[in-house]
Amino acid sequence: MNASLKTKIFALICGLGACTPMIDSHGDSPDPEKLALLKIGETPYTQVRAVLGTPSAKTVFDKEYWLYISSVQERTAFFQPRETARRITVLKFDENGILQGIEEKDMADGIPVAVSEEQTKTSGHSVSLIEQFIGNIGRFEQRRNGP
Repeated sequence: MNASLKTKIFALICGLGACTPMIDSHGDSPDPEKLALLKIGETPYTQVRAVLGTPSAKTVFDKEYWLYISSVQERTAFFQPRETARRITVLKFDENGILQGIEEKDMADGIPVAVSEEQTKTSGHSVSLIEQFIGNIGRFEQRRNGP
């Protein structure tokens, strides 16, 4: 086998290796065995934290929901990563901090959100560098001598 053919085969193998997707895991999903230890209507949030650890997030408007979030993304070469799996465990607590329910969510439960690229116009006036300079004349002298 000549050197040119060996180089081409080596380049092909390296090129195919670059096309293999890289798997990135984010977050931490609670172990089902640990979830089974929690008793609805009995387990306080302090015990939930001791068993499962600190949640990924708590709801903003209602402190009674804890979220444990995990996701898996595949990334191939220079392309954008693509999320292939998502799992959210939602724990609901009452006002006394006692566990009231456990829900499991996945990607099928998600709702796509359209993000607008437009910018919001403001009615304000942007001040130029010269306007800032002129506006500051006299201010420093006034501070040195007192108000």
